[in-house]
Amino acid sequence: RYYFPGQELTKHADRDACEISVSVHIGTNLKGKDAKWPFKIKTPDTYTDKKKTEVLVPGEERSLSLEPGDGLLYKGCERPHWRDPMPTPKRRLFGNNSKEYYYHQIFFHYVLQDGQRAHCAWDRAR
Repeated sequence: RYYFPGQELTKHADRDACEISVSVHIGTNLKGKDAKWPFKIKTPDTYTDKKKTEVLVPGEERSLSLEPGDGLLYKGCERPHWRDPMPTPKRRLFGNNSKEYYYHQIFFHYVLQDGQRAHCAWDRAR
C-alpha cells in the first residue's frame, strides 16, 4: 500500500483473518523529520479479575517509527492501531517540487493454525 500526504489510517482493530499482522516499511521519499511517520498501537489493559469486567490499569498508546526494511509484528485483532495523517512537506518557494511524496508499506496477515480464527485462513480482503 502506498500512502500520500494527508492520508491516515484510522484507529481500528483488524478483521478475524488478520489475527497476527506484520507491517513492513518498504520506503519513502519524505525527508528529515517528515520521514518519521509513526505507527501507533494501544497496549493491553490490565484487569482486576479474570472475567475482565473492571480495568485496573488502562493500556497505553505507544508509537514506533519504522525505518525502511523494519517491520512490526502485532496481534491485529486485539490491539487497536492507527497512523495520524501523513505529513505534508512544505513546498519550496523556488525550484522544482513536482515530486509526488509517498510512504510505501506492505502488510502480511496470519491466523493461528489451531486458533479460534483458523476458519479464516483462506479469507481474502474485499
